[in-house]
This record gives sequence, structure tokens and C-alpha cells, in this order.
Amino acid sequence: MIGLVDGNNFFVSCERVFNRRLVGRPVAVLSNNDGCCVARSNEFKALGISMGTPYFQLKHREKTGELSFCSSNYELYGDMSNRIISILREEAVDVEQYSIDEAFIYPPTTAAEDYVSYGKRIRAKILRWVGFAPTKTLAKIANHIGKKSPEGVFLLPNDPSDILSQLPCDEVWGVGRRLAPKLRAERILTAQHLRDAADD
Repeated sequence: MIGLVDGNNFFVSCERVFNRRLVGRPVAVLSNNDGCCVARSNEFKALGISMGTPYFQLKHREKTGELSFCSSNYELYGDMSNRIISILREEAVDVEQYSIDEAFIYPPTTAAEDYVSYGKRIRAKILRWVGFAPTKTLAKIANHIGKKSPEGVFLLPNDPSDILSQLPCDEVWGVGRRLAPKLRAERILTAQHLRDAADD
């Protein structure tokens, strides 16, 4: 079994650790030289403001107090990431860091008794989102569902067909924007279609 631990809105979450006034507010972290939004809180996303929106277009809404912005601090984000990876190494047999805010973990055999409880324990320790599945691709899908769960943890069932049948193929890890149109042309529309497609 493989778990995917993913920091939700990671840069914003790091900023909130040291500035509690940002909690619950629409917040965005800006790119180098405060050019555009590169990370957004859920509250910020709910306002319909896209990733990459230039700061100068939103500056007036900061002055009114509607929005909050932080200049990027990559040293802080790297340090927080390293701390979290250290915690994961204490809890898992092995850890493969995928990006600054994502890592695949291989749970100990004792976790097999209850992966959800194991995930909750990790989440409580580092306040991140956890998804478990037999492969890395399925772990990505489980993690996506876990983010929307109040518990923040999701264990993909042994037969995930119902879930895969509702997931568009372009949301599968590794498909990407270029491959998705080709798959649609072949009537491969969902993750289940992709799983069941012929290898050729």
C-alpha cells in the first residue's frame, strides 16, 4: 500500500503558521517580485480569482481589506517541507518526496490493520492531507478525495471502479493537457475507461 501526503495550499499554509491573522481569510502568495498569484487559500479560490492573476489587478482589493497577500518566502517553505518530511520518515518505512509539498509514503505492516487511523495520526501530527491506495496513481486519486473529506484521509476501496467511472481522464496523474484530447478522441473519457483500455 502507498500513501500520498499532500500539503493543501502549501505556501499559504506555511504563512499562516507564523501569522494567525491570515487564518480564515482570502490569502494569496505572490511570485518573485510580487508579480502574480502562485498559491491561493480556499477562501481566495472561492472568490473565483485564477492562479497567475497579476497582483496589480488585485492591489486595490488589498487596500480595502478584502484580500491579503504575502510575498513569497521560499526559504521558509523549504524549511517547513523538510520538517514535515522528517516527521513522515518517523512514521513510514520509506518516503519518496515528489515535490516541495507532496510525498509518497510506504506505511509499516502494522498500519494494514487500519490505514485510515494511521492516516489520521499522521495528519494530526502535521495537519496535512493523506490518501492511500495500492499504486502511486491511485494514491493521487485517493488524496484528491481525502482533501474534500472532513477527516482529510481516504482509503481507496479494493474495487475503485465506481470512483474511477466518475473521474475525468484528464484528472489522472500523468495524463496532462496534451494527452487528454487524444484520449477523448478515442472515447476514453474517464479514469475507468483509461484503466480498461487496450495497451496498444
